Amino acid sequence: MTETQGKMLARCLVCGEVFDASLEKCPVCGVGLDRCEPVLLERLDQTEDTAEKFLILGGGAAAFNAAKAIRERNATASIVMLTAEDAPPYARPMLTKTLMSGASAEDMAVESSAWYDERDIYVVTGCRVTSLDTAEKMVQCEGGYGFVYDKLIYALGAGCFMPDMPGNDLPHVVTIRTVEDAQRVREIAKGTQDAVVIGGGVLGLEAAWALRESGMNVTVLERGNQIMKRQIDEGAAALLTAAMADKGVTLLQNAQTAQITPDSVILKDGREVKAGLVIVSAGISPNAAIAKDAGLTVGKQVEVDEFMRTSEPDVYACGDCAAYGISYGLWSEASEMGRVAGVNAAGGQEEYIPQTRPLIFHGMGTALFAQGDCGKLGLNYSVEEISRPGQYEKYWRFGGVLVGAVLVGDISKGFTLFR
Repeated sequence: MTETQGKMLARCLVCGEVFDASLEKCPVCGVGLDRCEPVLLERLDQTEDTAEKFLILGGGAAAFNAAKAIRERNATASIVMLTAEDAPPYARPMLTKTLMSGASAEDMAVESSAWYDERDIYVVTGCRVTSLDTAEKMVQCEGGYGFVYDKLIYALGAGCFMPDMPGNDLPHVVTIRTVEDAQRVREIAKGTQDAVVIGGGVLGLEAAWALRESGMNVTVLERGNQIMKRQIDEGAAALLTAAMADKGVTLLQNAQTAQITPDSVILKDGREVKAGLVIVSAGISPNAAIAKDAGLTVGKQVEVDEFMRTSEPDVYACGDCAAYGISYGLWSEASEMGRVAGVNAAGGQEEYIPQTRPLIFHGMGTALFAQGDCGKLGLNYSVEEISRPGQYEKYWRFGGVLVGAVLVGDISKGFTLFR
């Protein structure tokens, strides 16, 4: 591992997080040091200390890494981060992984409060942004508070997408995006044994597994005919589906929700599933409305170039709310976009290179690894499949180059396939 300021640093090969190796595991996704690599530190040959005011909107991975990159290049500038949550940045991917454990924001914190104090980065919590005026270089927040800036980082992230259906506003229906959401799940679970998870993606399955481990009866509703159809092949999906059944988690496929009632979920085909707790895991909805109202170019997300610059001077955007190429809403993507935005806001000229990180799932008594193009582009692949009890491996090559892989069971070799 690499040493800096008395610390050994490591980069997680799963999620891309850079962390103090003395922690012995990634604070974001929980894997051990055997799935990490030493950090090659960047030499900061060009730094400039100024009296500029850097204002960062948001408190997630992108916002944190933007603040960190700015301070590494400018020791005297003002850095203020505004977050609507009541805590500084924490490892959001851990919310579903530790859903029923009672982990707090402090337990999942990216860095301690002392880290911000030592770097003179001021984090304003409980501060919800309401408007942005790029002409006046001013941001307004609830309560009448205003903040001025010289450079702005727009990193307001995304919320959970909630499908439009009757009953989606009932008190036992939850999306998981914040620590408060996870706390709400635990409170609701105290009064019921029956839970439904709408969505068969990795976050939905992590939540389902956490609920099942706590002793609840869990049903997962997948609107398509295969879980994780965008990421994995039929063979891997079949093994994971069998593992779910073996652990007592019910999976209903081709299950489109028509309505949520106080004690059940009703499907469009008439089936009804008992539920005192409903978790909706149906993707994300970028928080781009404030940027659009301010006149920035916005599609579904805030549009940025390869330097994370928006259509407005001195305004950068990054993370789940921003778009450069295809965005998958991953922690590693947000972290790197935030770092690049911070570098360039501080005077650099670094291009963002889209991140390729694996999809990892641990649960249901097994593990899943998927990375790259797993046969989804319809190319003339060379395919290798290895299958034996409890283990499945499949590799896709194009032009003699490995382009995709899926592993179920022992996934350890996956972490070195694309290095």
